[in-house]
Order: sequence, then C-alpha cells, then structure tokens
Amino acid sequence: MRRYYTLLLRLEGPMQSWGYRSRFDYRDTALEPTRSGVIGMVCAAMGIARGEEILRFDSIRMGVRVDKEGRPERDYHTALDVIKADGKGTDTVVSYRDYLADASFTVGLQSEDLQILQNIADALQCPKWPLFLGRKAFPLAVPPLKPGEVPKEGRLEEHLLSDGKKKRVVLESLDGERTQHDWPLCFGERRFKPRTMTTRFTGGIWS
Repeated sequence: MRRYYTLLLRLEGPMQSWGYRSRFDYRDTALEPTRSGVIGMVCAAMGIARGEEILRFDSIRMGVRVDKEGRPERDYHTALDVIKADGKGTDTVVSYRDYLADASFTVGLQSEDLQILQNIADALQCPKWPLFLGRKAFPLAVPPLKPGEVPKEGRLEEHLLSDGKKKRVVLESLDGERTQHDWPLCFGERRFKPRTMTTRFTGGIWS
C-alpha cells in the first residue's frame, strides 16, 4: 500500500501574480498559484539557480485551496523611447500587468518521497534567496510555513478538502477537465509543458 505525504504552504499577500501565458506587453495572472510559480519559489528557497536541473520536483503532485478569492486588478505601465522592432526610431509602449489583490491560498505538495518534502520545508523556513508571490515586487504577508512545521501523512484530498466552509480546490489530475501550460521543465530556457487539473469544492466526497 502506497504511503503519501503532503506539505501545506500558506501563500498570502496584498498582491499576487501567477502568470502562465504572458507575452510581450501583456502580463496575465491565473486565479490561483501556478505550478511554475510555486516551484520557482521553492527553487529560490533552496538556492537553485535558473538553468539548474529541476526534474527532482516532477514526482510532486500539487493542489491549491482558495481560502480567499483575490480581486483581479490591472496596472498600466508606460515606457518611453522604446526602440521599434524594425530598428527605425523609438515609440511609447503601454504594457498591461494583471494581479490579484487580497488573496489567500493553501498550497499542498504531495509526494511518496518524504525526504524531498522535508528538504522543501527546511528551505522555506530558512530561504537562501528572497521569496515572492509571482513577481519580485509582491512579498509574502506571512511566512509560508510556521516554525518547525513538517509534512503530514496523507493525500492532497485529505488536507485540502477537509475545510468546513465551501471553498474552491484545484487539484492536479490526469483526467482533469482543464489544461494549463505551467509545468516547468527549465527556468533558464523558459520551457514548460501542460498539466491537467480538476476543480472540487470543500464539503464534497473524495476518494
């Protein structure tokens, strides 16, 4: 019989941004933390630089409980004297940057490998590099883990669907109903692959 462990992270802050399809002058955000954003935070905590191997995290299954739905907001940034694509002259460029205001999430990382989850927990409680919520300008309001917090036995469903209030929960699932292109393969080369997810709600039946 397989034994699973889950590490629970609290991601909360005044502003968060979890982009997964940003291009050029538009920076989007998902409505909950992306896998690439969370693994990127873990890499920062562990001191793993861009371009270094991150396949060690492929065995981890991720889920997110939305404890407080964020309010979508948009900023407009104006850049002057931007060189045109044809190299002839300059232009003024307006970029759009989306983010979530006042959101709070519980992220679960599940694995059969207890040691990798413990390594992540140790790093997040004493990070080598600063942690942020999707963008460097968006710090965490509270630490992602309490001092001494460790992985708990059990699957994502046990920990994320056990809340008494009705909340949205997004779980990685092979037969999920939607796909998002945010599974990081290499941050240095910005290579990602799709992952499938299913949405559940607390208070339901799981198996």
